[in-house]
Amino acid sequence: MIEENDIFDEIKNNIGLWCDTDCVGADLAAAAGMAITNKFHAMSVVSNAVVELWPWVENTNINIISRFMVDDALNDDFMSDLSSRISADFHDGANGAIVFVHLRDLKRFVSDLSYIRDDLFFNKTLSIGLDVNEIEFDDWDDVFQNLQSVRADSLTLFLSHDDGDKSDFVGRVYAMLRANMGEWHGGLHFMLGENHARLDQAYRLTEQLRFDMTQKMLFWINN
Repeated sequence: MIEENDIFDEIKNNIGLWCDTDCVGADLAAAAGMAITNKFHAMSVVSNAVVELWPWVENTNINIISRFMVDDALNDDFMSDLSSRISADFHDGANGAIVFVHLRDLKRFVSDLSYIRDDLFFNKTLSIGLDVNEIEFDDWDDVFQNLQSVRADSLTLFLSHDDGDKSDFVGRVYAMLRANMGEWHGGLHFMLGENHARLDQAYRLTEQLRFDMTQKMLFWINN
């Protein structure tokens, strides 16, 4: 839940509400009410919750972003099923989708998605989700090349685990911001759970190193 502090005052126009898998029914309605009251930019829900959420936010400026996880079975059947599910969510009211991919699968996924990207995401947004812990300092250039190749609207970074003082989160974000982003000019989005210190670090680093990107930042906050 949001606390009143300086960082949230600064990013109040860059917040989205992340609804957990079990957020349904009355809980989802309450989450929608919270997002509307706080004028959040977006809400992210699992695929089967889009149709339930849409009536509560259809007359607001809140974007519904559904989310998906690419498993290890990157084949024609998987991509066909994924595209069908994404298309169904768009039909039900979603404005975009986040597709989470393991770094090892990113190149193959981008290659497969490129054939249907324009038709599937026409007037919708595509975000590629990656675990920041999987990305080494010399991987970033390739990451941005792939983002540009599929014309991803944003990169969503999450922390699968946080080692506290032993974490190199700051170093990894620093390396990302210093990397060659080439022709990619999308937004940087972060899903960092309840760790507001990491949120603050991500924002401060971006503010210092890539100030021009701060307006396109989005921070997903748990409901």
